[in-house]
Amino acid sequence: MTDAVASASEPPAGRRGQWRKNKKLDQWIVFWTVPGFFSLFGVVFVPLSWMMPPRSPSSSPSQIVEFMQSHNLLMACVILTLTFGLGPISNACYLIQIKRMSVSPAFRYAVIMGATTGTIVGMLFPLFCFGLGAFRRGYDPSVLAMLFDFGYLAFIGSLGCFCIMWMAFGLATILDENNILPKWLGYYTIWQYVTELIAAPVWITKTGPFAWNGLMTFWFAMALFVSWQFIVYVCIYRAIKNQPDEELENVWPMRESDSPEARPRASA
Repeated sequence: MTDAVASASEPPAGRRGQWRKNKKLDQWIVFWTVPGFFSLFGVVFVPLSWMMPPRSPSSSPSQIVEFMQSHNLLMACVILTLTFGLGPISNACYLIQIKRMSVSPAFRYAVIMGATTGTIVGMLFPLFCFGLGAFRRGYDPSVLAMLFDFGYLAFIGSLGCFCIMWMAFGLATILDENNILPKWLGYYTIWQYVTELIAAPVWITKTGPFAWNGLMTFWFAMALFVSWQFIVYVCIYRAIKNQPDEELENVWPMRESDSPEARPRASA
């Protein structure tokens, strides 16, 4: 009786290791690392370092020094240094789906270049500015104030890089005739990132709704971004799930080697 129960509880031999044969396994690994990265990104920027929500641009010199020389800030920079390489993985999810679309490769290249510039300006610059300020205790308050301004202006005032990037993604989605992603997502993406152009005034104002910690520049833009991020990942999930195995590049060599036409060439 116990043997029968044990054998019934074991999965069939043909199903063991079946997940390894999934031709989309690489895409799923990439897809599920992205929420993990953004979760860690949020932990680093909010409860660990309190870089976000942004400190006021009109903070006093003593407040800037206290923030810039925090041990938690330095720890946050260390963690971010070790993990920010996972950020480009999210772009790989988009690029795989754009490649399936019936649009020019120029859209894909625009996303790649926009992501590259955006990562340098919007992530590396703030990382080094805040990390440099926390690294050594002897910096003059005026130097720390400059790093403070540089870090926040780079992080919040560089949205133009991402605007062009996601405009290309949105246009590719709208013009695509293969219907890889829903058309409404393309319009939503363009609208969402056009509204982020309101970040431009952070360079000329230190108070009010258009400062880098203002209602419009930060809170409104952040609410739009977070909601868009959830929606676009649901759409990417469905696109990966619905993608036929025949379209996957990692099955092409197998398909070609199994074809009768390939066998004479292989033997020759």
